Amino acid sequence: MYRCMNVFALTALVLLVPAGCVDSGLMNLLCSYDDPLMTSLDLAFLLVTHGYNATPADGYVVVVAGNSTYTLVPNGEQPGLADITDSKSSSLSFN
Repeated sequence: MYRCMNVFALTALVLLVPAGCVDSGLMNLLCSYDDPLMTSLDLAFLLVTHGYNATPADGYVVVVAGNSTYTLVPNGEQPGLADITDSKSSSLSFN
């Protein structure tokens, strides 16, 4: 039982620490909606209408927010709108 709790705690730390580095408004927007049919063009349009500097590319969107650059890949069937990668860390999934 304690081993299971340790695994949960470590997983939570791995997911929460990098998430603190991501723009909170961007993270909230990505977590607030689900759209399994969203393309990179749709995602870029949504982000631009919410005031983000977003550029669609081949299957992903590049977002510049503050001093950070993020790469977003639409999630498809997974919860949330996109998986996000910033220039300093590995892929983060906001479910």
